[in-house]
Amino acid sequence: MFKQFVGLSLIALGLVASGCTEAPLSSEEIGENEEALCSNGDGVNSVLAALAASAAKELGRWNPTVDFAAGTAGSNWYTTLTSTGKARCSDGKCWNTQALLDLQKAAPNAVRLNGVILNANNLVSQLTSNWNAQKNCELRGGTGDANCSAELHKLVFKSQQAGSCDTIFTYDAKNTSGGTLVSPGQLKNKLLFNGGTGNPFLAFTNTGTTVSIDPTYGLEDDGTTSTGACTAACTKISSATNVVGACCTCNGATKKYAKSAWSATTYLCQ
Repeated sequence: MFKQFVGLSLIALGLVASGCTEAPLSSEEIGENEEALCSNGDGVNSVLAALAASAAKELGRWNPTVDFAAGTAGSNWYTTLTSTGKARCSDGKCWNTQALLDLQKAAPNAVRLNGVILNANNLVSQLTSNWNAQKNCELRGGTGDANCSAELHKLVFKSQQAGSCDTIFTYDAKNTSGGTLVSPGQLKNKLLFNGGTGNPFLAFTNTGTTVSIDPTYGLEDDGTTSTGACTAACTKISSATNVVGACCTCNGATKKYAKSAWSATTYLCQ
C-alpha cells in the first residue's frame, strides 16, 4: 500500500534547472555557473545551511525562536541552544548543532570550508540578526508567507546522497501526529534564522515528499566524502570517532586532522 509523506525541498541553487526556452549551456558555462552557485563568500551561508540540516536531524524540527536564543550584548554575544532545544536531542546536548554554534568562537582564519575561510565574527552577528528577524516576523502573526506561519511539524532523517555542491541530506516532513502536513510549503518561513531566500544554499521547493539541504562541507558528521584513504573536508565535525592524525585533503593538499582549540568535536585539516 502506498504511504504518503508530505514535505518540501531546500535544494542548492545548483540543482535548479534553467528555463526550457534558453539555449543549452556549454560545459564551460555549466562549470562557471556551478562554481558561482556554490561559492561561499565568508563561509557564513554554508554554516547556516549546516545548522538547518543539523537542527532537522537532531532536534527534529525548525523552531529557531524556541530552540535557540540570540546573543545579547554584555554577558554573551553568542547565539546558543535553549534548554528546550537541548531536551529534544537524544544526548541532551545536540552535539552536532552545538559544534556548529561553537564556530562562533573560532580563532581568525582558523576554519577553512574548502575554498573559503570562515569569518567567525560575521557568523556571530548574522546569527543574532537572523534570530531577531525570525522573531519579529513571527510576532506579526496572521497567515501567509510574510507572517512566518507554519504548522507544528517533525522532521525525520531519511537519507543522504551526493549533491551538486557537496552532500544532500533528506528528511521526511510530517505533522506532530505523524500525518500529512496541510501546507508543507510554509515550513520555509522557519528558515529566516538560516538566511532564508538570501542564503543561496537554501533554495526552497516543495516536493511533497521530503526536505533536503545541500551543501554542508563536512559540517555534518555523516556528510563527509573521501578521496581514497583521506577525508575530503578542510573542517570536519565528528563525535563518535577521534580523527586526530587521520589523513585529510583540503584544497587539493594532503594533510592530517588536528583538534580545534574551541571544540572537542571539531577537527581542522592542517
